[in-house]
Amino acid sequence: LEEVEVAALYPRIREVTRNCSGFSITATNYREAVKTLRERFDRADLIIQHHIIQLAEIKKMTEPSPTGLRKLYDKLMLHFRALRAMGKDPINGQLTTAEIFLALTQKAMPSELNKKWEEFVESNTSTPANLESFLEFVRKQIDIEEKVTFTKGTKFTSVEKCATTLHENRSKGRAGKYTTAALQIHTQERTRCLLCQKFHDISACTQFLASEVDERWRIAKRLGLCHSCLKKGHRKIECRVSRKTATGETTIHDLLNRKDAGDKKIDENPEENITKVCLKMNVDKKDGSSSYSNGSLQIARAMICAENGMKRTVNCILDSGAQRSFVKREVVESLGLNGPKEHITISGFNQRNEHRKLMRVELRLKGVDNDNFCVINALCVPHLCGKFPPNPMMEEHEHLKGLKLADQFPRGEVEIDLLIGIDHYYDIVLNEIKTVDTSKPTAVKTIFGWVICGKNIPQHRTHLLHCKVNEECKCECNIIKKFWELEALGTELRNEFEVNDVLERFKNEVRFVGERYVVKLPWKSPEVQVTNNYEQAERRLQQLEKRLSNNSERAKEYDEVIKNYMDRGWIEETDEKEGIPGKTWYLPHHAVYRDDKTTTRCRIVFDASAKYQGTSLNDFLEPGPPLQNQILDILIRFRRFKIGVQADISKMFLQIRLDPEDKDVSRFLWRNMKEGKRPRIFRFNRVTFGLNCAPFLAMAVLHHHAELNQAEYGKAAENVKRNMYVDDIVLSCEEEEDAIRRIKELRKLMEIGGFDLTKWSSNIPTIMNDLPSEKIEEHKQNKPRLELVAALVTAKLISHVKQVIDLNMDRICCWSDSQITLCWIRNAARTWKPFVKNRVQSIHELVKPEDWRYCPTKD
Repeated sequence: LEEVEVAALYPRIREVTRNCSGFSITATNYREAVKTLRERFDRADLIIQHHIIQLAEIKKMTEPSPTGLRKLYDKLMLHFRALRAMGKDPINGQLTTAEIFLALTQKAMPSELNKKWEEFVESNTSTPANLESFLEFVRKQIDIEEKVTFTKGTKFTSVEKCATTLHENRSKGRAGKYTTAALQIHTQERTRCLLCQKFHDISACTQFLASEVDERWRIAKRLGLCHSCLKKGHRKIECRVSRKTATGETTIHDLLNRKDAGDKKIDENPEENITKVCLKMNVDKKDGSSSYSNGSLQIARAMICAENGMKRTVNCILDSGAQRSFVKREVVESLGLNGPKEHITISGFNQRNEHRKLMRVELRLKGVDNDNFCVINALCVPHLCGKFPPNPMMEEHEHLKGLKLADQFPRGEVEIDLLIGIDHYYDIVLNEIKTVDTSKPTAVKTIFGWVICGKNIPQHRTHLLHCKVNEECKCECNIIKKFWELEALGTELRNEFEVNDVLERFKNEVRFVGERYVVKLPWKSPEVQVTNNYEQAERRLQQLEKRLSNNSERAKEYDEVIKNYMDRGWIEETDEKEGIPGKTWYLPHHAVYRDDKTTTRCRIVFDASAKYQGTSLNDFLEPGPPLQNQILDILIRFRRFKIGVQADISKMFLQIRLDPEDKDVSRFLWRNMKEGKRPRIFRFNRVTFGLNCAPFLAMAVLHHHAELNQAEYGKAAENVKRNMYVDDIVLSCEEEEDAIRRIKELRKLMEIGGFDLTKWSSNIPTIMNDLPSEKIEEHKQNKPRLELVAALVTAKLISHVKQVIDLNMDRICCWSDSQITLCWIRNAARTWKPFVKNRVQSIHELVKPEDWRYCPTKD
């Protein structure tokens, strides 16, 4: 039996050796050594608690498989056998409910309280260590803490102050009766948030801070909060803590100020998006005491040894505050490592959650100056953190002399390649620490050597902390951002791993059913839980009805569009208000009216970017990689031959069916302007234009369809993949017969995929004689605006050509026959309305205003 017990101690052999190091190897000392080990390690109560907690923390299987079930069963039996061996068989009832709840209750308690409990049990051997004794001990500790808090932290309100306040309240007309006891009572107030019901001010509420400014205003009005201090019970005009402006007006709270929510242009140069925080370390020369002492983190040098024989020395940081370990992708790629992908949620400041799918790799680590090995799993990320400051000299610390350090002292600035989180922290860190006092650095022993952390030597230098600020553009015209994503010349560098992941998921999920393709929405994580925003959608519907009530003709057009959606099967009505839990979202909507259109004057826009409780539906969806072809490439190919043909895919997004599992996130409300009735609930059967992933899904379906039919429709399939721009497709030919044949082939290819080509046009009208007659609406665009767009394309072409030919140009001259366009370009962009302003600003970034010249049309 003792041989088995000694074998069980093998994983903690270092600690066992240290406990027995004082005994000489003799027969008489054997029993004493065993007794010492029993006193140190034979804690039956702790071992039982450990097995109970391990059983409680076993995670539920999400994807059952024979191998997974076998591992789960073996893990359960491991703990059951251990408990049975200790006389606590759960099957025979030897393990009581009280013992289980004792382990779970202790796990929930703070470590300081558990430490006091262990001291109490050691000093009171007559008291049984059971659940009843523990709960009684906790109750007494709470009483003690409350008494200490009451005597130290309670603010006593004097009778005079209370009387003054009461007198002021009466003078303002607030009637009330007050007793002597009420004037003498002591109270310690805790502010409960009116939004999330937790104990903090609403100004510190993460849910409130995560909301947009307009949503904060709605919350403040709904809760009846003062707009100046965000407190309840008074109006802004009565607020005592409010500030006054120069004109005597009461200011509003900073969190409600819309001035800070305006458009802010962010330069695309990453070096200019870095906030530099300067920390100056000064030493008082008079007494030698430092005003600030720089701290050191646990940094170690290690070597990664790959199975292919490659090795690399890396800088590691030991971070017990991180749940997982991370490694830079550049390190993984240099070693040729690979691994499976894993969905994770990264939580950062302000509780902003980011769902990512990262590659997990296995790393074999070894000390630089020793042969201690450790195998860890880490997730690949592009970047970990900025450079760490240099290490100082260590000569003056006597307690650190003679130690084999895992880092270099001194050394210059270094970049961190590997972050070791709590999942492997204690595989690296050993139970040995060297410290003198809190003013000196501490040495912690690891398998790589000793790491230095804590207080360090004061330094006469200034450190720059570089904080990269990545802000999402919150401008009102997000369409401009999408425009540049589509039309920007050149190639945008993207995360190839993430691009391949989204495309791979799409190919695995897309399917052809009947006569159309069916797709799933590309969620950032399969565990995404979307909040039901019915309240927001109903409020937006009321606002829409209020606007439409002023124009009965437009209200009628709006209703006809929705009826048309129903008739075509694009939407369906549902009676279930709740929908699928965690996958129900209502899309707010509004209309855009085009009086210059002869058909479809009213177009309904569904807003998937509307924020509710700080998040929108688009925040949970992957926008997907831009599969859009470069417009310059399309134009060059289109101008190659003399016959040009153009067509449009009718309602491209609405030709693709949505998977039934994702229909409930594309719901919306409508009640035909009957405000007294309960809104009817509709949901889309097709891909909705307002989703950020809609362009990707449409282009991906078309590319997928072309690849499937490449063998039968070779040129047409190639044309779909290379010469499509949004929903327009172009082709050019040398001969009319070839053009007619390719038009027929292209129409047939698109028809079998459920797409309809309309609005055909060509510079040779005779090649379209075989096409069905269609009513093609005439798109009347303001001529100066078209000429401004032409000037923008010219500027972009010039910029692109300059980069390609790589020549020094003394002068550039651009010509236009539009004096209005030249007037726009030669003046500041901010003076014009948004359409003109945005394009003029882009032209100024590419070509100087003075480089533009006027050329008469007749010349």
